[in-house]
Amino acid sequence: MDAPDRLTIARLEARVASLEKKLAERSAWIRAFARDAREEDLIRLTRAILGLPPLPRPGFGLRGWSETTSLSSGDVEATMTELWRSLTPFELADGE
Repeated sequence: MDAPDRLTIARLEARVASLEKKLAERSAWIRAFARDAREEDLIRLTRAILGLPPLPRPGFGLRGWSETTSLSSGDVEATMTELWRSLTPFELADGE
């Protein structure tokens, strides 16, 4: 194998290593985002990736809401989870 072939192989190996590193970083970011994002954010991101227009954004926590005077425990838990999640800063886990 002559020098130009070795140089080309070395350059391609370096490029592959760089792409693998970027892929690992992006994968970690996507896993962290999916873990911490609200369902509404995931739907909006998926629609944007697919080239679909965004859904109209209702007020906080009002997607699928219907007016009623009765309270269900499912509504309270989902609302509290989203409120607490909005206070937690986004960060990658140690292994990501």
